[in-house]
Amino acid sequence: MKKIVYFLALALTIGLVPSCHHNEHDHEHVHNHDHEHEHDHEHNHEHDHDHEHHHHDHHGVNVIQFSESQAKKVGLALEKIELRSFGQVIKSSAQVMPSQGDEREAAATASGIVKFTNHNLVEGTAVKAGQMLFEIESSGMVDNNVSVRLQEVTAQYNAAKTAYERKRQLAEDKIVSQADLEQALATYESAKAAYDNLKGNFSQRGAVVRAPISGYVQQIHVSNGAFVEAGQSVVTVSQNKDLQLRAEVQPRYYSCLKNIETVNVQIPGDNHVYTLKELGGALISYGKATDTDCPLVPVVFRVRNTGHLLSGSFVTAYIVTRGSQEVITVPQTALVEEMGNFFVFVKVCDEEYEKRLVTLGSTDGVRTEITSGLSAGETVVSRGASMVRLAQNSAALDPHAGHVH
Repeated sequence: MKKIVYFLALALTIGLVPSCHHNEHDHEHVHNHDHEHEHDHEHNHEHDHDHEHHHHDHHGVNVIQFSESQAKKVGLALEKIELRSFGQVIKSSAQVMPSQGDEREAAATASGIVKFTNHNLVEGTAVKAGQMLFEIESSGMVDNNVSVRLQEVTAQYNAAKTAYERKRQLAEDKIVSQADLEQALATYESAKAAYDNLKGNFSQRGAVVRAPISGYVQQIHVSNGAFVEAGQSVVTVSQNKDLQLRAEVQPRYYSCLKNIETVNVQIPGDNHVYTLKELGGALISYGKATDTDCPLVPVVFRVRNTGHLLSGSFVTAYIVTRGSQEVITVPQTALVEEMGNFFVFVKVCDEEYEKRLVTLGSTDGVRTEITSGLSAGETVVSRGASMVRLAQNSAALDPHAGHVH
């Protein structure tokens, strides 16, 4: 035990045990200082003052004190640098489009004049399946008069129903044959089908247009009082649940498209970059040919609308392919920009962080490749880097910060 204490004391005396505030250069300087002190005390006093000033520059500019309590308060997060695969990134603009089957068109069931049943019906209004949206009046027209047609069908239905019920009673008494009863039943069912169809889609004033599905009014194709033909589309209703992202990339990337792994999406005005996993999406397909009018290759993804995407808008898409090369990457939130240069904060000791200049490679919007300035195994601030920079700036404003008295 005494030997262990002796060797530990010896190691501390000659500087073999490293610390956060002294390096080999400091030890060499101290050794040289002791040696020179024997020859010239005054010269070494000036040299010691110069070293003290150099020590202040190194720790006052490059290393920032940031306590554990400060780190907890701002939610500081750290990440240990590891090599990871990072494929090619194709940055492109993509349009948000409704998914097939997610929207339905409602057409006019008769020719006539469109009348809005709800004057507050505008694009974006929530509707339910079967809800009446428009009426189409045709009472003043010679042809295709819906009111007259509805009266005729109603009369035919009532007559067929009465005849069937009468023959059914007579059949019980064996007065009419089974064949006559079946004929009456067929006539009644045919008249009923025509009546139910008109009753569901027409009123006394004319035809009725109902919402085909529950959702939101995406587009109204007619105006109040306009004339429409039977079969003409009058409104589009969208559920706004499933969407598509359609990106168009240059043909030179075609060979990479078979290796697409994911896509990250950035919405204009939103600093957050959404991953394909967050959007609950998947790759649908990519084009196998180009058009002479648009010599670009389409790439289509399916995503769930989480409330952040607007159909018809444009977003930035980072299409990521599978990579075989392992590189150093950091989260986008770890980077701090100053006058065109990028820095990260590397943890060098407890409550001490070094501001490190780095060189950037490609980015997928979430992570960025670092080509120089970092090594695997180091620990960087992955969240809260801006708060560490503020701590550095506030320390720089103190003229006594870092001085030794």
